[in-house]
Amino acid sequence: MSTFHTAIAGNMGSSVPPSSSYHPKVIIQAGGFWPSFGRAQDINIVDLVGDHFSVSDHSRFKGLAGLGIYFNALERERFNVSVGVNTVYFSRTSVSGIVTQEQLFTNLAYRYSVSNWPVYLAAKTDITSFSDNYALTLDAGVGPNFNKTSRFNETSLDGGITLPDYAFSGRTSTVLSAMAGVGIKWNNVFGHLPLECGYRYFYLGQGRFNRLTDQLLNTLNTGHGHANAIVCAVTL
Repeated sequence: MSTFHTAIAGNMGSSVPPSSSYHPKVIIQAGGFWPSFGRAQDINIVDLVGDHFSVSDHSRFKGLAGLGIYFNALERERFNVSVGVNTVYFSRTSVSGIVTQEQLFTNLAYRYSVSNWPVYLAAKTDITSFSDNYALTLDAGVGPNFNKTSRFNETSLDGGITLPDYAFSGRTSTVLSAMAGVGIKWNNVFGHLPLECGYRYFYLGQGRFNRLTDQLLNTLNTGHGHANAIVCAVTL
């Protein structure tokens, strides 16, 4: 058999391996965050001065979990770029404060909860020029955040003389969100699996409540939400 025919026969029995860029990288994330929700605001009422809502507590440390699926987009000797989809679930956070009725009487306290579940079109860069054992990572993403407000409640501060208004109820809104982060990835920590830990900043948009009476001229909102997070991740 000629060399030409031998080469053809050999190629028919083998296959070309697919490019690694088509193999997704699954990234499992966990960590904690310091939220910043709630803002002081005035609620205007028909024919009245209106109420002032102040904020006294809105930033307790909470947990988060995330999942990302990425594909290689650019590979170079000193860095790699991947793109994909990343979603993060933030534990429910609470906001509380004081209601000053008619801008004079501090007879009520209020409290509500906020939940966030953003989904990002994301990019990740691994800068590998420092060492074969670790890499500097950069993350960025933008996408919708499914924001849910709930559990609005008022309590009397004067022994029950002033009754709660129950003027708001929670709602789910889709708002714009963005995130950015920096971290360090250590190779071969769990066998051949790398471990990455770092800081991420999240802008989570503004949630709102429903008005339960037409006497209110505007409605309560959460203000523009932010979160500062420490996140660790394992790439499968």
